[in-house]
Amino acid sequence: MYHHNPAVLHDVYEINLSYLMLAQKLLGENLAAGAYRLGVDQDTAELLLNLSPAQVVRLAQSSSLVCGFRLNDADLLQSLCQGTLDGILQQAHAAILMAQPAAELVK
Repeated sequence: MYHHNPAVLHDVYEINLSYLMLAQKLLGENLAAGAYRLGVDQDTAELLLNLSPAQVVRLAQSSSLVCGFRLNDADLLQSLCQGTLDGILQQAHAAILMAQPAAELVK
């Protein structure tokens, strides 16, 4: 069983808080583009955008990460880490590959 290490819990809080603040910033600038970049559906995007500061802090205090690791396909992760493409082409390739799971949310 996992024992909660205070340092790890603090790190999780920091990541959660940063993620939620970034999510609100992205969604506030452009809801549809932010939802796409975050890999969330429209309803979740609106909920995230409308969280109060107190709700953001409470959610950030969860002992689990509130964000998910989208590169959960080993082949996808390996292809992105190989670095055979340069600069902008590598970024475009990554965006296309990572968009596939996000596109499923829109269906």
